[in-house]
Amino acid sequence: MPSEHPGARPPTARIPRCPQAERGYDVAQVDDFLAAVHAALDSTRHGPGAGERAGSLVSTQVRAVVFAGARGGYRPEAVDELLDAAEDALAAAEHERCLRVQGPEAWQEHRDALTRLLRNRLDRPRTQRFRRPSRPRAQGYSAAHVDVLCEHLRARLEGSAALGPAELRRAVFPPAQGERSYEEQQVDAFLDRAVQLLLASR
Repeated sequence: MPSEHPGARPPTARIPRCPQAERGYDVAQVDDFLAAVHAALDSTRHGPGAGERAGSLVSTQVRAVVFAGARGGYRPEAVDELLDAAEDALAAAEHERCLRVQGPEAWQEHRDALTRLLRNRLDRPRTQRFRRPSRPRAQGYSAAHVDVLCEHLRARLEGSAALGPAELRRAVFPPAQGERSYEEQQVDAFLDRAVQLLLASR
């Protein structure tokens, strides 16, 4: 694997595995997904239009992947680190391809569109940035804790704070209900876009 994309196709034989009595990520599923990452990286490097072929994996799909559990499978924390590296590598390759095929103006437009999308949400008042869970008594994320992360993200966009993709990927919020909560799916989708923007801004 070329050095400019470290960690994008790790030797899966070296991924630590759980003891046979413990459950980890299904080995075959992880191997197949990492092979797809490698194929997508190859396709983004080969000429105008490459990487846009049907079925090619893109960086935004990495965070959505879910693996089945299996006894003696790969250790989840080790795989999660590799997925972070895979997303970083795919995002970098997509950046390079966009610059090569469409030019820097197109990439700047992409970044500007993401920034506008995020700021539209961040500029809303605290406790009102996201929907409440639609079902009565449904559990969501603590609005207060989500708002704290939103303030950090806004400071990052304004250049007054440091915040990296890893902090957003690993964000965990206490559960809450009713007016003290936000709908989990909407917050997760927002954080996905935030990670996308931070990667695009590197």
